[in-house]
Amino acid sequence: MKVEYKDKTYKSYPNLLDKLYKDKPITLLTDGESNAKLVKGITEKMSVVIMHLLPHDQADQLMERPVKRTVCAYAKSANCWKPCLNTAGRGGINKKGETTNAIQLARLRRTNFYWDDRQRFLAQLYKEIQKFVNKCEKNNIKPCIRLNGTSDIQWEYELHEGKNMFDHFPEVQFYDYTKIHTRKIDHIPNYHLTWSYSEANEKYASKFDKVPHNKAVVFNGVLPSMFKGLKVIDGDKTDMRFLDEPNSVVGLKAKGKARQDTSGFVINVIQLA
Repeated sequence: MKVEYKDKTYKSYPNLLDKLYKDKPITLLTDGESNAKLVKGITEKMSVVIMHLLPHDQADQLMERPVKRTVCAYAKSANCWKPCLNTAGRGGINKKGETTNAIQLARLRRTNFYWDDRQRFLAQLYKEIQKFVNKCEKNNIKPCIRLNGTSDIQWEYELHEGKNMFDHFPEVQFYDYTKIHTRKIDHIPNYHLTWSYSEANEKYASKFDKVPHNKAVVFNGVLPSMFKGLKVIDGDKTDMRFLDEPNSVVGLKAKGKARQDTSGFVINVIQLA
């Protein structure tokens, strides 16, 4: 798979990574101030960082591995892998003649790191979270973290020195979207989940009334006031989902490739009228 990047042609993604990034350090967490949506939640009292990986099995696809592993367990059931926000904003912009960009390559490197050296990955994640927490404590603000910016990993089971990150950092407010309706996190007081709804699969859609979390729904068009009997709130005003009113639908406007989605992952507002 040839790759065009910065006026050069590489025979494959492994070849590109080896030529440009071999033995170079990698950062896992990204400051929320560089994210158009996350920055809306940053205040004098709260700050946020996020981690973006390549969604579903894209890393293994690009690396041409024989086994395709996924970081998004329900990507096919919910049919969200094509319209994923991975391609929204700057992440989906390639310069003329190029087939990738620096943002996508950074996400690829992080995902490879996760798959190839899990314990070292978690050790670095721990160090970066600790650094962020120290910075927040110095400025007397609340640290907030989204570990699944473009992935759906069950971090409650990822252990570093015998504990997950939620136990290591009880002072941090962690939050994520998830499509895994069976996740049990009630015992984790500093982790908030919002279930991501889709009608691409009838069985998946039938879980709407059974999932205890708020539901995130992507709409194409003006947000409705109600959806399936629940009040719809504007989820694009801020990303701080742990502040949302309980028992609500978090309405999100379709972005990037999601605007062209017809699978059922994106709900067409006109059809609801």
